[in-house]
Formats: sequence, C-alpha cells, structure tokens
Amino acid sequence: MATLLVVQAHPHVSKSYSLQVQRHFLNHYQQIHPSDKIIIRDLFTKPVPPLNATTLTVREKQRQHAPLAIDEEANFQEHQAWLNEFLVADKYVFTNPMYNLFLPAELKQYIDLIAVPHKTFKYTSTGPVGLLKDKSVVHIQASGDQYTGTPQAKLDLGSMYLKTIMGLFGIQENNYHQIFVEGLDWGNADGEKILSYCFDQAEKIAERI
Repeated sequence: MATLLVVQAHPHVSKSYSLQVQRHFLNHYQQIHPSDKIIIRDLFTKPVPPLNATTLTVREKQRQHAPLAIDEEANFQEHQAWLNEFLVADKYVFTNPMYNLFLPAELKQYIDLIAVPHKTFKYTSTGPVGLLKDKSVVHIQASGDQYTGTPQAKLDLGSMYLKTIMGLFGIQENNYHQIFVEGLDWGNADGEKILSYCFDQAEKIAERI
C-alpha cells in the first residue's frame, strides 16, 4: 500500500478548473489503486506554520545540540509533524492556480517548511543531492492564459520553480508529471475540449504512477 499526499494550495471557490482536474485524477487513481492511502493537505483550511525567528533559533540550537525552550520545542514539533507527513508519502499531487506568474504564497511557505537539509536533500562537496528517491509528483496548475508550448512559457515561473525544487529533493524527471489547465479565462469556446483533454491526461498519469 502506498501513500498519496495531495497538497491543495487553492482557495475554496465554487468554480475551480484545477480542483476539477484534481477530483478527476483522484477518482481515477482510487479505482486503480483502491488500497492506497490518500491524504489531502488543504493549505487554505489549515495554514502552514511560518518560518520565523523561533524556527531559525531552533535550527541553530539543534546544530549546536543545545536544549530548546518551551516555545521552541512547540515550534519544532509542529514543523516536524508537517515535514514527517511529507517524508512518509510515496507520491505527491500539488494543485494550485497561477498567481501573477508564480505559486500561491501558501504553497511557497509549504515548500520552505519541507526544504530541510538532511531530510529532503543534503549538501555535498559537488553540490546538493536529493534524498527522496523513487517518489512521484503530479503538478496540476490552472492559469487564465496559455503558457505551455508558447513564447510565454518562460513566464510561468511557478511551475519551473516547483519542478526545480522537486528535482533538488531527488524526484527523477520521468517521475514528474504536469497537467496545465490553461486559456479558459479567454471565454474560449473550446473550454470543454480543454477540460476534457486535461481529464484524459489525469487518467493516463493516474495509471502510470
């Protein structure tokens, strides 16, 4: 039995194309992997704990093997719980809208929380090495404009960033999958066709991971 962690970085709105594709993916995934455990981590329901001065103090004290104060211990335990949930999962789904060419702040804060040296990656004399081997990622992102396959692709900084970070963690290229729900804010007459194509992609990826 594998564990699939869904990191849902999307506000609760009645009409969301990325969440529609996420639901379609999960429905198909459950049919194929009925014994797998699925965890949905909704970053808009339970806010991500911030990296603040206490967090940095905790990390410095841990490097020095110094005891933690009560508030520092609480900070460490909360962060550790979020990190452990990520580490024990075998597969990941990240779902988000594009915000101003990037990811929502909640997702960036989540990545900052799990990007921990000696946990998700480590530093070596030849550069950083990822510690998450043989894991898979699916990134579902909706945007009002069309980016994939156009000169504007270089402006989609969010998807490039997420893929780079997952590569830093050790996710292999062939285990990284993307579904872009794009161009639907044009009032496009092909809106149903675009969603249908994304649903088809979701089904194929659910069968492969």
